[in-house]
Amino acid sequence: MEQTMRRCIDLVSDIAPGAIGDILNFRLLECDEEKNDYLMICRTDQWMQNFSGTLHGGLCATILDQAMGVVAYCLKSGQGTVPTVQMEVNYHRPLIPGEEVLVKVHVVSVTRSLMNLTAEAMHAEHPDKICLSGSGIYFCKSLEPETIA
Repeated sequence: MEQTMRRCIDLVSDIAPGAIGDILNFRLLECDEEKNDYLMICRTDQWMQNFSGTLHGGLCATILDQAMGVVAYCLKSGQGTVPTVQMEVNYHRPLIPGEEVLVKVHVVSVTRSLMNLTAEAMHAEHPDKICLSGSGIYFCKSLEPETIA
């Protein structure tokens, strides 16, 4: 799974250079398949700030969605997509633009068509203080034709 995750993260840059998934520059740090936990790090930039000088709330949500989406994409079988169908974000502390963000993703459940994941984000410099938490449901959409028995 670790190699698959690294390939998926690299694929984002190849398929959509300059898109938000590429700009966030995610990197996999740890992969614990037994516990269904994945630790990644991403970077933020100054242009991502809101008028208060903290990371814009929509971009905070995007960080969680991108991290959970990469894990969901890597867990699906075969070719296809994993669009987000539901997501909840809780804001605990502000993130600061220009700093790296740690994101821990946990896979709660996987069914034939849905994946339920949770995520927490923290400043890389203060991994003991959660800034964001959230959950997401992702739909497993196969590009392979379905057969009817």
